[in-house]
Amino acid sequence: MFKLVKWIGGTLVTVAAVCAPLAAQAQGSGDKPWPTKPFRVVVPFPAGGSQDLMGRLLATELEKAFGNTAVVENISGGATVPAALSILNDRPNGYALFVASDTTLNINQHVFKNPKYDGTKDFYPVTVLNTFPHWLLVRKDAPFNNIDDLKKYIQDNPGKASISVNSVGGTAHLGLSKWRKNNNLDFEIVPYRGSAPANTDLIGGHTTAHVDTLGATVGFVKEGRTKPLAILQKKPIPQFVDVMSQDPADPGALIVEVNVSVVVHKDTPRPIVQKLYDAIKDGAQTKAFQQRMDELAFQTVLTDPETSAQFLRSETQRYGDLFKISGLPQQ
Repeated sequence: MFKLVKWIGGTLVTVAAVCAPLAAQAQGSGDKPWPTKPFRVVVPFPAGGSQDLMGRLLATELEKAFGNTAVVENISGGATVPAALSILNDRPNGYALFVASDTTLNINQHVFKNPKYDGTKDFYPVTVLNTFPHWLLVRKDAPFNNIDDLKKYIQDNPGKASISVNSVGGTAHLGLSKWRKNNNLDFEIVPYRGSAPANTDLIGGHTTAHVDTLGATVGFVKEGRTKPLAILQKKPIPQFVDVMSQDPADPGALIVEVNVSVVVHKDTPRPIVQKLYDAIKDGAQTKAFQQRMDELAFQTVLTDPETSAQFLRSETQRYGDLFKISGLPQQ
C-alpha cells in the first residue's frame, strides 16, 4: 500500500492515490513482478492456418519464459477487425498479444472508409516475428514451367486467364494487381474466402493459377497436384531450390511478401513490451522453434520494438500506394 510521508495539501494525496495502482498494474499484482496473470494470444483466423500456427508457437514460448498460461483465441472474420478491437478493448497491461499480419496493421485503413481503428497508431509492435513466403501455383499438368511461360500465355490470350488469391484486398491481391499493371497484362483476379476453396478450384481447372503462402499449399505440391512457377520474393526457399525467385528491383517482377507481427495495445508500458520482446526473441531462436519454421518455409525476422514500429509505418505507406494501383473501391 502507498503511504505519504508528509502532507502537502490535498492535490498531492490525490495524485499519489492514482499513480499507485497504475504502477502496480505495470509491474504486476501486489508484491509480485509482472506477469501474474494468463496471457491471451489473439489470432484473427480460424485454427489450422499459418497465423494460427504462429500463435500457438508463440503461446508455448510465453509459457516457457514466464511460467504463466497462454491461451490462443481464434477471433476470425470481419477482415480481422473484430480481433483487432478485442485487443484494443482490453487493458493495456501486456497480457493480450495480437498475432497480426499486413492486412490488420497496414492494409485495412486503406481498404475501409471506416476501419474502426488505425493499425499504425493504435498498436505498438513487440516484434516483426516472421514472413510468410508466397508462390505462384498452377495445376501439375498445366503447360507452364515458370512465371515467364504463364506471362507469355496471358499476353497471347488476353482476357482468358484467371489467377486466384485467398482474400479480397489482401497482400496477394494487391501484389498481383501491381504485376498486372506493370506488365500491361489482361487477366482476371479471382478472390476467394480462404486458401482451401481456391486450391480446390485450381486443381479442378476452374482457374489458371493461384497465389498463396507456402505453408497453406505445400501439401498440394508434395502430393503432386499442383506445381510452383515462382517464389514471389528475392530470397530463395531452401526446400525448393529449383523454383525461381523474383527480384524486387525489377519493375516487372511479381512480389508478394507478408509480415507477421506480434503487437499489443499502444498504451502498454514500454518495460513490459521489452520483456515480451526478450522472451519471444529467445524462444524463437531455439533449435526446436527454428526447425518448425524451416518445415513450413517461414523466415524469422525478430526486429526490436522500435525498429518494427518504423518498418510498419513505412509498410502502411507502401500498401497505400498499392491500393491506389489496384483500382479497388473502398468498402
